Amino acid sequence: MSDPLSRLRGLASEIKARDEELRAGFKELEARLKDASGGYSATGRSQNCLLELYGDDDASYGYLFFDEELRVAHRTREDDMSLAFEEEPSEPTYSETNLDRCSPVWLRALAAPKVIESLLISINDGLEATLSVTATGVQTLSATANLPLRDLDAGLVDVAKKLNFGDVIHQWQEAQSALDPPDAAARACRLLETLCKHILHTKGTALPGDESIQPLYKIASRSLTLSPEQQLSDDLRAMGSGMMTLVKNIGTLRTHASTAHGTGPNRVPITFSQARFAVNAAGVLATFLMDAVLQQQTRP
Repeated sequence: MSDPLSRLRGLASEIKARDEELRAGFKELEARLKDASGGYSATGRSQNCLLELYGDDDASYGYLFFDEELRVAHRTREDDMSLAFEEEPSEPTYSETNLDRCSPVWLRALAAPKVIESLLISINDGLEATLSVTATGVQTLSATANLPLRDLDAGLVDVAKKLNFGDVIHQWQEAQSALDPPDAAARACRLLETLCKHILHTKGTALPGDESIQPLYKIASRSLTLSPEQQLSDDLRAMGSGMMTLVKNIGTLRTHASTAHGTGPNRVPITFSQARFAVNAAGVLATFLMDAVLQQQTRP
């Protein structure tokens, strides 16, 4: 029969080792989430769970969330009691803690299958919603520009000529003539970057310090009163968000799939139809933005 103290020592040592494995497992989960999201800003949170009990009256509870890194949001039942006694109760707020600073008790609670599964479902649901908004934005832009895709070339060139945006026409024709899908994705991004610089010049607005596609579009859209926060209705705000998401994804496609920044061993190839979609989507958005510039110039 084993000595009880020796057994106690053995159990404690095994628990400590398992806790270290658990902590390493969360690190691996964080790395795999970053890799799976491919550089896209994927976010999500798990359902709430009980983290730790403190006697009969208090406990910590919270959830696991992912936003570039894996963290835990938490609050206590004592916080809830304090909130309940406020004259005008506000929304509950959570403190945030790195998993490295969480106790083994919290990590065990957060590693429950239902917690991890709900986190992954939340992240995927968020990405699917973003994809839906992007698709809606493209459809809305096409309808707003009143240009069927087969007439996109004539519409873009016509409004660009009226604005004397010759470089934009050149970039559009370059994108249309690309034979290699990754190169086409890069040219779609370059078209929007060039257009945004022309818009800022026309508006007398300084270029941002970072001249990549997202900062350029953010300032250009604001100069045209097209950013989401400048809209008065939910529909227009959704349209503005869809345009921003489209721009972000075209930039991400250029980074990950095109040859603009070199190629790596893990580069994911894109098809010709996907590249053509990126180019046409960029063309629809460019036409819409130039129409907005022209309308503002001719407005009494």
